[in-house]
Amino acid sequence: MEQYISQANTIDFIVFFAVIIYITVRRLRPRKFRPTRMYIWPVIYVLLVIFSTTEINDPLMYLALPILGILGYLLGNKFLENGEIEFFYNSGRLYYKWPYSITILWSILFLTRIFLEFIGEGNILLLSIVDFLLSLNTGLLVSASFKTIKEAKRYRYI
Repeated sequence: MEQYISQANTIDFIVFFAVIIYITVRRLRPRKFRPTRMYIWPVIYVLLVIFSTTEINDPLMYLALPILGILGYLLGNKFLENGEIEFFYNSGRLYYKWPYSITILWSILFLTRIFLEFIGEGNILLLSIVDFLLSLNTGLLVSASFKTIKEAKRYRYI
């Protein structure tokens, strides 16, 4: 059976794709440190994971996602304990830079998830694997945010 992809779905996919690429490119450059940014973005990442998994109506999935998020958080604490988050001052403002791997991996996983929905891939196993990896990586991002706040305190910024 040939699958029909509407023009609206194509536009939605292109808009999501453009937004995620824009966010990824911005996150790869050093950013001004703002404590509110460190709290807002983790909430956005968690909400994106939750909303992207709503089509899989499996109670075990909803149990596994927070567990994998916590595991990702713990792994992130371990991964980021050796100063992988860089800080520097420019014109009296504190800047930070995260490792590329965390941001790029999350972006690739999220774009993969959106693409699977776009093409109508009904393979629940494939969607679940991407969701599990996305949840794990979201835990890494949350860990990086909290680690950034903790490290910024050493610069007496907060």
